[in-house]
Amino acid sequence: MKRLHVLAASLMLLAAAASLGAQDKGTLAPDQIPGVAAYIAYPVSIKADGKLDDWKGIPVQKVSRAIYAGPDITQSPWFEFAVAGDAKNLYVLMRTKDSKIIAGKHGADYWNEDSMEFYVNFTGNLLAKSYTAGIMQITINATNIGKKAGTPLSITGMNNAKAGVTGTAFKTADGWAFEAVLPYPAGFTPSHGKIIGFQAHTNGASELDRDTKLIWSAADEADNSYQNPSLFGQGIFFNVGKNDIPQPSSQVFDLGAEFKKNGASGKTNRKIVWADEFKSGKAPDPAKWAYDAPDSGKWNQELQEYTDSRENSYVENDLLTISARKGADGKWKSARLYTKGKADWTYGYFEVRAKLPAGKGTWPAIWMMPAKDSYGDWPASGEIDIMEFVGFEPDRIHTSVHTTSYNHRLGTQKTRAAPVKGVTDGFHDYAVEWTPKGIFWYIDNKPFYSFMKEDGGSTVWPFDKPFFLILNVAMGGSWGGMKGMDPALDKADMVIDYVRVYQ
Repeated sequence: MKRLHVLAASLMLLAAAASLGAQDKGTLAPDQIPGVAAYIAYPVSIKADGKLDDWKGIPVQKVSRAIYAGPDITQSPWFEFAVAGDAKNLYVLMRTKDSKIIAGKHGADYWNEDSMEFYVNFTGNLLAKSYTAGIMQITINATNIGKKAGTPLSITGMNNAKAGVTGTAFKTADGWAFEAVLPYPAGFTPSHGKIIGFQAHTNGASELDRDTKLIWSAADEADNSYQNPSLFGQGIFFNVGKNDIPQPSSQVFDLGAEFKKNGASGKTNRKIVWADEFKSGKAPDPAKWAYDAPDSGKWNQELQEYTDSRENSYVENDLLTISARKGADGKWKSARLYTKGKADWTYGYFEVRAKLPAGKGTWPAIWMMPAKDSYGDWPASGEIDIMEFVGFEPDRIHTSVHTTSYNHRLGTQKTRAAPVKGVTDGFHDYAVEWTPKGIFWYIDNKPFYSFMKEDGGSTVWPFDKPFFLILNVAMGGSWGGMKGMDPALDKADMVIDYVRVYQ
């Protein structure tokens, strides 16, 4: 859900972005799955001219995972990349922070220069362990800076001789970047859901040698992508006119292994420190829950008024029901419960078992907000969306975080949406594990998505302060109602079995 203080102008921006139709939160393709899959927006029109306006709406992945780091990691602490395509070409944008660019000082030993590289596998065999036709490494070093846009770039790397890469490289305020155009090999045609192998690296150099190596694909732990293409991640073509989100191939990655590698442990070795099993009473326990303001959904143009009426929230048969109801006057009323002022936590495992309401126009959510705006108003102090669902997308669950750098107003929020069967027919467990290193989402105890802590301070990671829980059912609004309301709908219930917090 979006914060109370989002301005009307921001809502207009969101509505305009939503009209793109490709992804309902304002980008041309789904957000990338860190270290696993990058969605390739297509068909889009890109000019490799260094201006970058045509990349607007294409998700950007920021990478700071260092396989090895030199004595001054601040020289090359991160890189970003985005991928797009049209009928003939793959387009790659890469940018890195680099406080001292080293170029043209190592001769044939190009790997000791400041460089950025991407790898592609067009063969369809994601498990290929050697370079064949259609698999290539495209290394672009900083000697390309200043070349005229659209000219052939000086490239190195495995199997690159016939790649035909053009583009431009240029300095930025804090480093350098390139836009590259790679023609598809003969016989390759992009289509919605088609998967290619994809990888991205950067090399940070000192005067003497390369001393920093950053790698995107989590499968490559020792800089072996130049030898073994099976270590690439996945590039998934996403047709900007589609609404269904194709999923990564399960044969080449194990999200659970990535969770474990990044320190996630789920509920293991944790104890319940707070819970509501809804075993007594007819109303939500006032010692645990409070009600949000009646108009707290207005910032998202939602239709409902929130109330503390038993019609809109009640406990019965060991279940909490949050019920949105349309009155005889055609107006909706619902409830938004939160633990603000009652309980909040820094880190832990937060789990809610719930059955969601069906029907176009429904917008239930389970989410978390900061107890205090320590870093400023939304989105500066953060937001964690454990689960969001909109009725016009049956059986698809959304998870997200919002920060100053990553939020829906900019179309940069870190998010994943994927099919989950039967969310309106039965109960499912929605959970998030929040640690000092990252945030990990689970659905039915299975890993779903992660957002790892990045450099950049509170603008990217404000998640070191207490947050409280929120449960609500919204109706309509800038997202929930963007495809209209079911005129026959007069009631929408989210039923909750339990809420548990482990630490």
